[in-house]
Parts: sequence; C-alpha cells; structure tokens
Amino acid sequence: MKRLVCASAVGRAFSAAAGGLADLLMPAVCVACGCHDAAAEGLCPACGVRLLRLVSLPYCPRCGATLGPHIPERPDGCGGCPVTLPRFERVIRLGPYADPLRPLIRGLKYHRCQMTQRLGVMLAEGVAARLAGRKLDLVMPVPMHWRRRLARGRDHARLVAREIARRLDLPLGSELVRVRHTPAQAFLSRTQRIRNVHRAFGLTGTRAVAGADVLLVDDVTTTGATANEAARTLLAGGAGHVTLAVIAKAEAPTAYAEHGWS
Repeated sequence: MKRLVCASAVGRAFSAAAGGLADLLMPAVCVACGCHDAAAEGLCPACGVRLLRLVSLPYCPRCGATLGPHIPERPDGCGGCPVTLPRFERVIRLGPYADPLRPLIRGLKYHRCQMTQRLGVMLAEGVAARLAGRKLDLVMPVPMHWRRRLARGRDHARLVAREIARRLDLPLGSELVRVRHTPAQAFLSRTQRIRNVHRAFGLTGTRAVAGADVLLVDDVTTTGATANEAARTLLAGGAGHVTLAVIAKAEAPTAYAEHGWS
C-alpha cells in the first residue's frame, strides 16, 4: 500500500512539474487573438469581454440578422428576411461572424479548439432562455459529408451539438445524413447556394424524428440555404418543428456597426 501511495505522489509531482515546464516553454495563449494572456478557459480578458458584448447584440429570430439599436424583435421576421421564409421556425445564435467568434469557429473547423465546450454551453444557455417553457425532443447536427469529415478529421457541428444535448439533457440524433458531396458554399450566390444543397440530405430512419421538436445545430449560417434544406428533409420525415441554433450569423460589418462595433 505504501508503495502505491508513494508512486501516486511521485506521479502527481511529475505531472505538475511537466505542466509547469510546458507553461514555461509554451505559455498559454488566447485562442482568439494569440496574446500570451489567456485565462483558464482559453480567452484573454479583453477577448472575453468582447465575446460577451458580441453575444448581447439583438437579432431577428427568423433569419438571425443583427437588428439596429431601435428595431424591435418580431417573431414574424425583419425587413431583411428573405421573401420566402425558411423551413426552420426560428434562429438562435450567439452573435455575428466577427472577432472573437470568427477565430474560435475556424479553430473548431480546422484545429482541435479548446473552446468547443464553452461555445456549446453558451449556445445551450441561449436556447434555454429563448425557448423557455417549450419542450424540445431532439438535438440534430447539420451533418458533414464523410469525405469532408475524413479530410478534416472531425465533425465540428456534431461536437457542438453533443455539448448542447448534454447540457439540455436531450438525445443527440444521427438520422440526418448528407447524401451528396457538395462544393463549399462560401463563394456562391444565394441562388447558387440553394441549388448546391438541393436534395443534399437524407434520413436513415424516421422513428426518432416523427413528431419531434428538433433543434438543428450548425456553426455558421449565411443565407440559411443549407439549414433550410436540412430542415426541409427533417419535416419531410415527419418532424413537427425545427429550430436552428448556430454559433454565428455571417453578415456585413455594417449590420452591427450601429452598435459601436468595429
């Protein structure tokens, strides 16, 4: 027994020493701006404050666009909503696709960003606040095609969705799948985006989806074309309602400049 205790103590001491050496050789940096002043959660104090400011901006619950300082939120949408409203009923977001959310999302996509849990928790809290009193049945990530997932080594939307499901104590679905490998949406027009993802999704089963109030999760929405097609597939499979939850809405900087954001 004494030998085990001693071994355990030595192991703890070695781990502490190794951690201290790692901090000395590679000091913690902020995952958003790269400065050597990161807190335990990965952000420096300045980026932490900036993140809180970003997520406090008002936005349209139908399209997710940032609203001007004196424009009220309307459940039926805003002046910037598309003429044909999307199949999902509403959008819940953290903020616009601006710093520090931008580098955090890029970290989720292309690196093993340590902020996955924090972003998932923040989005789960936003969902709970916005949908207070409403019962959700299922969390479903917008799926990545297997070829892209193989190239990146991870499905970032599913990682965030898993954290949300855990936080809200809801099942995490995997029935929604991407059946076509499509080009990236980034440089396409709205019309091209809609055509690009047309019939890009399918369902492997409908038992969990039928009649369910589904929370559809993705990292970023721009025109809403991808989420709309995913929601259309879920509704065709019998889902009762679909709500879109995203980390960020990509929009022109002028959309949030009125709030003093630069």
